[in-house]
Amino acid sequence: MADTTTTRTGAVRLRLDVSDVRAQQLLSAAGARRFAYNWALARIVANHAQWKAEESYGIGKSDRTRPFSFFDLVKQWDATKREQAPWFGEHSTWTFRYAIRAAARAHADFLSGKTKFPRFKSRHGDRRRFTVTDGLHLEAGRIRVAKYGWFRIAAPCAAQAKLRRLLTRGRARLMNVTVTQHCDGHWYATLCFEQQVRSLPEQHTAPAGPAVGVDVGLKTAAVVATSDGTVTAELAASRALRDSLRKVKHLQRDFSRAVKGSANRRRAAGRLARAHAKVGARRAAALGTFTSRLARAHAVVVVEDLAVANLLRNHHLAAAISDQGWGELRRQLEYKTVRHGGQMVVVDRFYPSTKTCSGCGTVKAKLPLSVRTYHCDICDLVLDRDVNAAVNLAAWGERHLATSVSPNQVGDRHPGGPSAGELRHACGGDNEPAHRMLAGVLDETGTSQLAHTSAA
Repeated sequence: MADTTTTRTGAVRLRLDVSDVRAQQLLSAAGARRFAYNWALARIVANHAQWKAEESYGIGKSDRTRPFSFFDLVKQWDATKREQAPWFGEHSTWTFRYAIRAAARAHADFLSGKTKFPRFKSRHGDRRRFTVTDGLHLEAGRIRVAKYGWFRIAAPCAAQAKLRRLLTRGRARLMNVTVTQHCDGHWYATLCFEQQVRSLPEQHTAPAGPAVGVDVGLKTAAVVATSDGTVTAELAASRALRDSLRKVKHLQRDFSRAVKGSANRRRAAGRLARAHAKVGARRAAALGTFTSRLARAHAVVVVEDLAVANLLRNHHLAAAISDQGWGELRRQLEYKTVRHGGQMVVVDRFYPSTKTCSGCGTVKAKLPLSVRTYHCDICDLVLDRDVNAAVNLAAWGERHLATSVSPNQVGDRHPGGPSAGELRHACGGDNEPAHRMLAGVLDETGTSQLAHTSAA
């Protein structure tokens, strides 16, 4: 059977080595993006006010002012940019267009009931970033961006070298690049690319490992076990924040005591941001290694759909829960399992994996968090509670895998019920490029998954 060539999208993030002079150029581009966003939002606000006024006059929906689309706003910008921004020639056209598109999408999300009405971006409150699509070129140790020239890459990586080889062989093309200033002060370039592949991820050979359940916790960040009770992997609980908490509190105190608007306050904010960035880097490194190893080894990974936001309401455990990165663990497993030919099954949050006996199926009425060992009163099973939960998740996945209609199927509210789901994206939640494409179809470049449809 002949191989069929298809395309997939991906992204590589690179840290840039930027001098003070070049940093001012990037800050100017980020300011241009913010200016265009606020310009578009001002027109959206005026248009929305007109729509509300016509509604108060009793005019029917079909006869009211139509909301501005992205193309409407671009036409207005092209007609007035010489008066609104005489300096527009210093920056790429796409810097402004992506900003206008972000404002249009924010308003569209508001009209569909997904978010609140968009707000204007302030100079100090908005993350400094911009996106362009033209003039992109990647070489060993440097990257070129139209209008802004060449930038040195601070830390070359294997992913960058692989992308460079694909570009040289004509098997990939750069779509856009988003340049962002991180909280630690460093600038990063996120390259979004389209790659030619010979087969879809669903057609890849699945890993040979058995189905496993992943139970997350605080004593151990994640426990991985099969349905027969074999523990295959464990992720030690993260102490990245707690180990640095004394220093972070000290820096936070210095920041609070500095006078608002002063240079000392800006420097204190930078020191505090760098401390938090180091904490996040330690946590991300551990999660990335663990999820990659898990996705390569097992064909089916079963996880729980936890309501982490509700768990964070417990102020005694909120810091410890946030330090584990449960949401990031699941996000990485979502796309890594598909990348390696496997699949991830998400069990509904109402499934009592911790309270259920993995031996006989008896469900306990209560199981306090202080009880670390599961003891079944029926079959006398004695097992660590996290291992017991992971075994139940793996068994649930094996029992219901045959009834799922597609990989990455989310579980039902009640165990044993029919599965149902709808497509959603797993790019990580950013509503700005380089996670989306601007080529007719406004897609996200993340890996698709099936989302849970709640029962009525």
